[in-house]
Amino acid sequence: MYQGSIDHSSIELFQAADDVAGGGLAMADGTPGLVPSQTLGPAAGAVAPAFPSAKSRRVLFITDFYQEDILLGVVDYARHRNWELITNMRFHGMFPSETEADGILVTGHSERVQTWMKRWQGTHAVHLGFAPPEMTVPWVDVDYDKAARAGARHLMELGHLNYAFYSLVNLPDAVRMRESFIAELEDGGRTATVLDFEEVHGEETMSIPREVRLRWLADRLHELKKPLAVMSDDDRRSLELVAACDMLGLRIPEDVSILGCENRTVEVSMSRVPLSSVDMNWRMVGREGARLLDEMMEGKGAAHDTRVSPRGVVARASTATFVTENPAITRTLLHIRQHAAHSLKMNDLARMAGMAERQFRAEFKRLVGHSPRREIHRARLATATRLLRDTELKLDAIAVESGFGSAKKLCEVFAEDYAMTPTAWRLQARES
Repeated sequence: MYQGSIDHSSIELFQAADDVAGGGLAMADGTPGLVPSQTLGPAAGAVAPAFPSAKSRRVLFITDFYQEDILLGVVDYARHRNWELITNMRFHGMFPSETEADGILVTGHSERVQTWMKRWQGTHAVHLGFAPPEMTVPWVDVDYDKAARAGARHLMELGHLNYAFYSLVNLPDAVRMRESFIAELEDGGRTATVLDFEEVHGEETMSIPREVRLRWLADRLHELKKPLAVMSDDDRRSLELVAACDMLGLRIPEDVSILGCENRTVEVSMSRVPLSSVDMNWRMVGREGARLLDEMMEGKGAAHDTRVSPRGVVARASTATFVTENPAITRTLLHIRQHAAHSLKMNDLARMAGMAERQFRAEFKRLVGHSPRREIHRARLATATRLLRDTELKLDAIAVESGFGSAKKLCEVFAEDYAMTPTAWRLQARES
């Protein structure tokens, strides 16, 4: 059954004690212990496999840079294919003890993993994430260009005039993001300041203490005109931006709006201000990597590299602002976004802005680009789509939570805006 096997003469060098971590063998039937049950099944956005269920195949999951979302995506696919998925390496870093396998899903940037992979050259393999030059296998990665452009558009929609991009080291992904971020801003008639720590500090970058880096970052932020919108290439860099703002007494998001990338649960939760971030769609990388490996094992497709589009910006408090030349309009717009689920009347909003209703409507449209009623609709639709994508709430509950009132009205809105039902939108969003 197994199409590939290791060079037995070198087993001693790589064999792992798999039972050290107590489990980790994830079968296609959802064997308990791999991930919480609520993250599996249709609620997780699982997609149908490329081929009907067949005999069980053994697939090894090899990683030196573990990301939970990638593995969850692999499991979404593997459950339907009756794979024997060996995932123990994520617990203890030791290679699997198996000496035969049909395929390998690998994230391998270290020499250790690359050396181990050479002993499995006869086995089908797919790299999850961009593959290093030393590994001549097809890869599935996220699209950093699209992520950066989505981030730039999000920040421009906040009305900012001043922008910056912060990165620590000039890895290819970071450079690509920075260039795409700047290009998207230029398309919108804006420019950005580059906060490039490695460009200033060179080879010493990674040996410089974090405290020194934060002081450098605070000094650079102090020099820039406010209000300012900053995108970082990683949520860890966003945490550094928050710390630098705290050193200067800058308010987030009023003085500095911060947008990260990766949408990692740990980092976005650690911040005192919940961090907005681009969801890179790593779960889909796992699914598509598994699908590609399946095609290769079945002999039904040529090996090819693939980029997965990001899911988009997950907006939180660190970008919950809007910049206009009129503080009253800014205040009213933020009120709409925060209270869109409630009944909002034009005369009340105009009174909040200190204007007559006709003047308020005209000034709002001049500064924001659309009417107050359109802003209410956009805010409610954003809440509805988030709840459809991320929860299992029924349509009636989503309609109430978002401000549309009833499932009937919600369906009418989705027919008008998306030409599909809310349920169809939910399924499509989870498969993308």
